[in-house]
Amino acid sequence: MTINRTLDEAELAVARTLLAEFRARIDEAAGEDERLRFALNRKIYKELTYDERGKPNARQSLKARTAKAQNGQCAKCAKPLPEHDTVLDRLAAEKGDVDGNVRVLCRPCDLTIQRERGYA
Repeated sequence: MTINRTLDEAELAVARTLLAEFRARIDEAAGEDERLRFALNRKIYKELTYDERGKPNARQSLKARTAKAQNGQCAKCAKPLPEHDTVLDRLAAEKGDVDGNVRVLCRPCDLTIQRERGYA
């Protein structure tokens, strides 16, 4: 397991600048149209999420393949995975949701791992 990389102060400044520029471009594109601003924000958010995690159908297929490779068992506790409410866990977040970088966990094991990683 790797810890997710964090940005240093200089990198945070770059990120803030990019975000401010992008927000200004959205404001310019939307003008006074609040619904357009909302739709643009939603679309951009969705596409950036897909860039990181992949599209839902691809994630479902990956989860099914990974669970099958794990013989239907949780990667942490080795108990049978429930039919629903399982989690696709990335080993190295920056590598994304791809074969070889994920495992399928039952919900209790995922919650334990998230606490161990310091996520609330």
